[in-house]
Amino acid sequence: YILRKQATIQMQNNKHISPENILHITSGEITANQLKKQLPQDDILPFNEAMCEGETCAEIFSDAFYRLRAAAYEIPLQEYLQKSPGNFLQSCLKNYDTLYLYFDYDMFCAVNVITLLAFLEQAEYPGQIKFQLLEADGTVKVLDTWPVILGNYKKCYTKVLLDRQRFVTGNELLDKGIALYLDYKKKNNRITRYIAAHGSAEQMQLVQELLLKFADYGLTDMAAAKFIAAVRDKKR
Repeated sequence: YILRKQATIQMQNNKHISPENILHITSGEITANQLKKQLPQDDILPFNEAMCEGETCAEIFSDAFYRLRAAAYEIPLQEYLQKSPGNFLQSCLKNYDTLYLYFDYDMFCAVNVITLLAFLEQAEYPGQIKFQLLEADGTVKVLDTWPVILGNYKKCYTKVLLDRQRFVTGNELLDKGIALYLDYKKKNNRITRYIAAHGSAEQMQLVQELLLKFADYGLTDMAAAKFIAAVRDKKR
């Protein structure tokens, strides 16, 4: 869904003033709801994806992409489509002159950012893009901001998410996220090795340990539980 602005034209000094058409894209619904408190009149779109999970394909937000993403979350296609940002971006992106992107610095966000920027290249988006780096605590506290120049993100997306190979963007946060993602997608990775070494721990305790120890991955409790199940099933 999108949190829509209610007014686009103001009256000031008897003149009609049209504000810049801005779309705010957030890392998810929690951030979107927090931002809505600060910008109640603005358009805010949660980027409801977890691109570090499952598989993807070359054309972002295509029918094949949607099927693969629904399968990644193990939910029906129609349920996935209700929350996917794809339809809105496909149909309404052209209405916005400027995009503000709100993401934090973990691997989960880095892979989503790469996918979003690759889509903007795919769509030949001509407007301004401003990145807002957030604290990784669910707030909208901005730590840093910089303009984004499109050009290499579709290549990056293909190399990293499809070919599972290293790509250097020149952005320290994205490059760190790429390295973590490539490890994350291996069957024998830092997370599975930790689980194997702590196999006797109770499930919920181990999930909490993983969330804290591997915070730089942006690990979700669902992903942690899947890793635990995979490691324990392998041992049986």
